Amino acid sequence: MKKAESEAQQIGTEMTRIEDFWRVDDLIKERYGTKWYNHVDYCGLIPVRPLQNLNYFCTPRNSITFATTGGDGVHFGLMTEDNAEVSDGPVVMTVPMAPKNNVIVAETFAEFLSLGYHVGWSALEELVYDEEEAIAYFSKPDPELDQEEQRFLTIIREELKIELQPLSTNRLAELHNRYFHRLVIDEFKGIDYALLTPEQRKLVEDFLNEEPEKDTR
Repeated sequence: MKKAESEAQQIGTEMTRIEDFWRVDDLIKERYGTKWYNHVDYCGLIPVRPLQNLNYFCTPRNSITFATTGGDGVHFGLMTEDNAEVSDGPVVMTVPMAPKNNVIVAETFAEFLSLGYHVGWSALEELVYDEEEAIAYFSKPDPELDQEEQRFLTIIREELKIELQPLSTNRLAELHNRYFHRLVIDEFKGIDYALLTPEQRKLVEDFLNEEPEKDTR
């Protein structure tokens, strides 16, 4: 068995599930109250509760979003099969503003959490712009993280007992080959989204997400 596969299976057996993340979210809100945001920065792992498909033009239809980074529409989803019950992975990152919109970043929710062990998840979108630099960034602590970010990472590490699972080019390629073809993505035919201005992109998204008018006759 390959080392990467063995490591992934080991992490998967830790059985960290989305419900565990909700528990930590509840713990933070209970501990710090309504102004929790003055004490804790979620480091690009802002919960989406209840789970839902964010329905961007590039959001895989067979995924359920569990968190966003809070910037540029970047969000993380758990792949589902035929609208079945939510699984524990694989995890797909969706980056609406990038030429490459979707990346499989982890095989399980536990592996996904481990990627942000040092620096959180805000910068994961950099994988679609400079993969090598992003991998290097996630491999070690960032001394520039502020107190609120450090506090959240400490809570996550202690409550969920996560351990670092380093990103690697080989692992990302393995995940892509194994799962990417399963994503169900609606494409807006005839338009190269990467060449659109932000205003044009908004028009496309509004069109794709528009509710059909009901026939009142």
